[in-house]
Amino acid sequence: MFKFQLFPPYNIYTYILLFTAFLNFVLAIYSLRFRRSPGTMVYCMMLLAISVYSFGYAFELQCHEVESILFWLRIEYIGISFLPPLIIMLAIHYSGRAHFLKWWIVTLLFLFGFTTLFMQYTNFHGLFYREFRLVHSGDLTLADFQHGTWYWIHQVAVNLMLVISSILYLLLAMESSGMNRIRSTIMLISCIVPWLFYLVYLTGNSPMNFDLSPFSFSLVGFLAALGVFRFHLLQYLPIALEQVFNSMADGVIIIDSRNHLVSYNPSAYRYYPQLSMQMRGEPLQFNIAGLPELSELTEGFEAEAELPAQKGKTYIHVRAASVKNDRNKPKGWAVIISDVTQRRKNENLLIEKEKKLKQLNASKDKFLAIIGHDLRNSFHLIINMTEMLIGNIEKDNREAAIKKGKIIYDTSVNTYHLLQNLLEWALIQQKGMQFNPEPLDVDTVINEEIQNLRTLFEQKDLTITNVPGPAIRVNADPGMLKTVLRNLISNAIKYSYPGTDIQVSHSVQDDFAIISITDKGTGMSAEELDSIFGDDGNLSKKGTASEGGTGLGLRLCREFVQLHGGEIRAESKPEKGSRFSFTIPLEK
Repeated sequence: MFKFQLFPPYNIYTYILLFTAFLNFVLAIYSLRFRRSPGTMVYCMMLLAISVYSFGYAFELQCHEVESILFWLRIEYIGISFLPPLIIMLAIHYSGRAHFLKWWIVTLLFLFGFTTLFMQYTNFHGLFYREFRLVHSGDLTLADFQHGTWYWIHQVAVNLMLVISSILYLLLAMESSGMNRIRSTIMLISCIVPWLFYLVYLTGNSPMNFDLSPFSFSLVGFLAALGVFRFHLLQYLPIALEQVFNSMADGVIIIDSRNHLVSYNPSAYRYYPQLSMQMRGEPLQFNIAGLPELSELTEGFEAEAELPAQKGKTYIHVRAASVKNDRNKPKGWAVIISDVTQRRKNENLLIEKEKKLKQLNASKDKFLAIIGHDLRNSFHLIINMTEMLIGNIEKDNREAAIKKGKIIYDTSVNTYHLLQNLLEWALIQQKGMQFNPEPLDVDTVINEEIQNLRTLFEQKDLTITNVPGPAIRVNADPGMLKTVLRNLISNAIKYSYPGTDIQVSHSVQDDFAIISITDKGTGMSAEELDSIFGDDGNLSKKGTASEGGTGLGLRLCREFVQLHGGEIRAESKPEKGSRFSFTIPLEK
């Protein structure tokens, strides 16, 4: 039966160790209030392991019998066995690498701790202790061992875990800044100091063969208290801010009050490749797109800018927010950069759709105006002229009947052309018209359309000349090309004065044929010239013989020419005539 003193007097070492155990135990209990923070439970278990280790060693130093010392050694090893796995798990959590802690890794770490505890309790086949004896040093009685195989396996694993933990904290401290660097440094010191004390004991250089590790845990407890109460350690466990900062889709550039670069995240580098780690602490030497001079930043500043990109334009939204200290005093700026390219594309798409809807609405109004005005008037005229024609025939008034018949004919031809244009235009609006280009001879098509319109220009005593030019073959849709020619020649007839000449010519420029129709008619003012191809222009003016029109023909010409990849343009002066030209691609 072992004996130990439950109450004082104790030696000074025991007091130190009991204080260490108590301090770490209280901190472990207090830390439970932050248990929802990732890694906090590991931190609490580590402090409890330290507390158990220190508590057991405190009473071991009070004992002088083998049974008492072995009992407290078993208590100590409850903490010793699981402390290294908890230390490395905490380091992995704290450095933001918790995704590496797979379930099987955690299982192996705790299995290692249980194995060490089992070996210490049973000394299975002498794998932990080969020989056990007591050494007296003054008033103290210390245990001395000849260690077995598993003990040394345990020591190698412990040192490996401490090395990895220290490296993780060191890397984190180097990558962090400000308060996060202070927290990381606290964790680094808390890991290295006990490790150094432990190495002194392990190498046999400890005074009186003391295990100095538990004594160093008093410093760990002090640093833990400092971190928890002064630097809010557990509220940032793991360093979530660093991880969130680095994983943000938005770019963030931190600038101090002197406009020097403090930090930036990988997303910011994507927008500004000129950023580098070497620039930290240096004034920025390039402009942030969309921002004024850095010294002129104001709270709430927002702007949008365009960045060149290899695969198209990139649009960014830039805003500035002041960074303040605990006293609410400005210490610098956070420049936040968001990619708004998709939003811009959506906005442009909406603008295009709105424009298209306006065009369709204007087209609908135009369509209704034509049906409601021109077609109705044309049919009223035909009906009235037919009634009058019948009356003239009944009265045998041949001259009046011929005059009425010509009016009916002209009106019918104009109405037919109007209906033809309406149908073709409606097909284009509904995307129902097929575009089937084929090789065509320009002279042949021009002569055919002149022949089809012979009656119209002979009635106005006009002459139409197909000006000789080079033999040209184009790649065009026959119906569309004939519609363009018919409308442009019909317009020239409508606005030409009797007795004048209309010329149709063609030439070649680059890979296109240029076809021009020139008249000597009424011409147009600059204002009229600007609006003739518009989608929402007014109805066209009367011809020289009071012929009506809608302006629809020119819009149809424009759309047909554009379908071919060509252009249409007009030149005109009032009372000097007009010249309409359009391009059609040559046959390849």
